[in-house]
Amino acid sequence: MITKTYTFLIGTTDDFESMADLLDYVEMGTFTETKESVNYSIYEFEAPESCDQDTVTMIGRGIAFSNDWCMDDTFSCVIEGTV
Repeated sequence: MITKTYTFLIGTTDDFESMADLLDYVEMGTFTETKESVNYSIYEFEAPESCDQDTVTMIGRGIAFSNDWCMDDTFSCVIEGTV
C-alpha cells in the first residue's frame, strides 16, 4: 500500500485571529523562536494514497481530538506533506 504524509494543524481562537494567522505562525517557524505561550499543535501522520481529502481530514481530527482538542474555538487544517 502506498501512503502519503500529511500534517494536521490546530490552534485556539484565543491565540490566532484566523486560519491564515495560524498558517503564517507555523510557516515562519515562529514556534521555535518565540518564548510566548501559544496554544497550538502539529500532528504528522500517514494515510493511504487512495484516501480522499475528507477522509484525510477526519484522520487528522481524530488524532487531534484524541489529544484533548475539539472543534469549538479552534482553527484547523490538513497540509499535504510535512511542515
